[in-house]
Amino acid sequence: MELYLVRHIKPDFPEGTNYGQTDVPLPADYDALHEEIISLLPREYDAVYSSPLTRCRLLAQAITATPITDNRLMELHFGDWEGRKWNDIPRDELDPWMADYINLAPPNGESLQLLVDRFTAFVRDVRAKQHQRIVIITHAGIIRAAMHLFNGIPLNQIMMEKVDYGGIYTFNLK
Repeated sequence: MELYLVRHIKPDFPEGTNYGQTDVPLPADYDALHEEIISLLPREYDAVYSSPLTRCRLLAQAITATPITDNRLMELHFGDWEGRKWNDIPRDELDPWMADYINLAPPNGESLQLLVDRFTAFVRDVRAKQHQRIVIITHAGIIRAAMHLFNGIPLNQIMMEKVDYGGIYTFNLK
């Protein structure tokens, strides 16, 4: 099965602000940016899956009239830190999480391991459908989880992997 994971375009949201699972707006020219991405995707696929967040869902709807949304494709949930500037989060809250973000969650959020677990469950369910090729519109965290699961990048190193806005990442599963 071929997976084409696509990161949403850069949202119209202040730099340095944590938005995780917050539904944030897109720039006014998002249609043109979506068309550029679509031109790089395969013309034939069995299904298009998407995070339900607007920044992903609008691209999925530009690809097909029938995208399948799945909450397991959402970005990491940053809990109480959502909508806050990273610099405004107290160091005594941020530092312990930064030291072990794999296992620790922000207050009322989720850990990286929980994100990987939910994406693993999504992949298991999609594999059972025996698709040959699917497009998945999602977020950097999920794409990094895919890099861990399918390319063997250690979990403690995936946050160093660059994931571009509008980037397309292909994985071939046996």
